[in-house]
Amino acid sequence: MQVASELVSAAQGGVDHRGGRTGGTLQPISFALWLVLGWVGLVQPLSAQQAPTDPGRIAADPGAPANQRPTVVTSANGTPQVNITTPSAGGVSRNTYQQFDVGQQGVILNNSRGDVQTQLGGWVQGNPWLATGTARVILNEVNSSNPSHLNGYVEVAGARAQVVIANPAGIQVNGAGFLNASRVTLTTGTPIVSNGVLEGYRVEGGSVGVGGAGLDTSRADYTDIITRSLQVNAGIWANQLQASLGSNVVSADHSSVQVQPAATAAPAFALDVGALGGMYANRIWLVGNEHGVGVRNAGKIGAQAGELVVTADGRLQNIGAMHAQQDLRIDASGGIANAGTLMAARSTRVASK
Repeated sequence: MQVASELVSAAQGGVDHRGGRTGGTLQPISFALWLVLGWVGLVQPLSAQQAPTDPGRIAADPGAPANQRPTVVTSANGTPQVNITTPSAGGVSRNTYQQFDVGQQGVILNNSRGDVQTQLGGWVQGNPWLATGTARVILNEVNSSNPSHLNGYVEVAGARAQVVIANPAGIQVNGAGFLNASRVTLTTGTPIVSNGVLEGYRVEGGSVGVGGAGLDTSRADYTDIITRSLQVNAGIWANQLQASLGSNVVSADHSSVQVQPAATAAPAFALDVGALGGMYANRIWLVGNEHGVGVRNAGKIGAQAGELVVTADGRLQNIGAMHAQQDLRIDASGGIANAGTLMAARSTRVASK
């Protein structure tokens, strides 16, 4: 433990960068040492945790166009099942709801043309709306003044696909996970769809909150969180995690983020990770680009196979721990106050204006 203390000391505690530009390289730190320092929760499976009992409710929006109203049924074992709408030529199945709350039992998004075995519902019948082919993107849009509550697993039956849940009123997560999804996107933005192609999301407000039993997207290749603000008070387990926070227009593949003027008051923080919160993934990119809105971390943010990048157009406050198996890059225009741990196996760069 003496060795661990010496290695970490160069990057923790008592640092307050209010101006200028600083950077440094830490000594290499092994993954085994991270475990010694308390990072044993890094790969904790969410499935072992207990989610609250909640039946959930999913209902199509009766005011949506007929070709955007999915059919909500029940599988043989009682699990809610959504027969998604016919995909466009671009492979996008657009589904509009007046409520999309996932209970502990979970929900099946049926993307199979024939009968298929699922983990949540056993055998389910083929989706009659998929005669022309399966979806590559399952877009779930929620028209409601209430946030969506995700308290169980969402499984794609049949062909693997990207799952998008978009609710401008917000998304609250407690014990959610995703099965057979190639990509998971949680957003409070309004989807931008043109000629059957999902082009991006326009974020004007809303927040995503993760608490209780957390969020498990580790079976998906990519995880996107696109919202005005993100509160994390439980674990998020992912493969590659990217979050864009602020009033933005974000492209569907998350390669482009354009800042737009905000119409409402700014949140206190773009990203707020509580003491019980954690973000655990192979690679993590966190960008808050709303002017003057910072990042606060009192939990653990760890990239276990690659880089961790944190950018804020405001002040970064860290009393928790941030670590990366490769490089750690932090850039905060409003200064950096570090009373926690910043740790990297290869190099660390900390910059502020």
